[in-house]
Amino acid sequence: MPTINSSFMTPETLGTGVYPISSFQKYSPEEGSVVRVYGEDPDVSVVVWNLEPGQDNSTHRHPANAHVQVVLEGTGIFLRGDKDAVPIKAGDCIIVPRGMAHGIKNTGTQRLSYIAATTRTGGGRVREEVGPSDQRASGHE
Repeated sequence: MPTINSSFMTPETLGTGVYPISSFQKYSPEEGSVVRVYGEDPDVSVVVWNLEPGQDNSTHRHPANAHVQVVLEGTGIFLRGDKDAVPIKAGDCIIVPRGMAHGIKNTGTQRLSYIAATTRTGGGRVREEVGPSDQRASGHE
């Protein structure tokens, strides 16, 4: 997963705090890309995930961190570990409690982009891979 840091802001470099979301929507033809938007804050970090059709943010969990994600454009599925996947579309809000297995896959024909705010409790953000990104996704594509 390519990580793009060109737009990364900290509390010291935040400026007005108002930015067009399009400046964080940067795609890679090889695999999903994540643009770091805001971090080095003791409470929250913000990223924008950008997925071409067929790409995903593989199923994983954060033992000490929760997410709020908002789909900005596109359609796909929200992977929930051993539970059935849920269809998602632009405008949907996804709430992920700490420790919950989750991932997102672009199953549409257009680009999918979403913004994710993550709590930074428990010593920062730790990501644990869970399994294949298409786990429990069969029949939902």
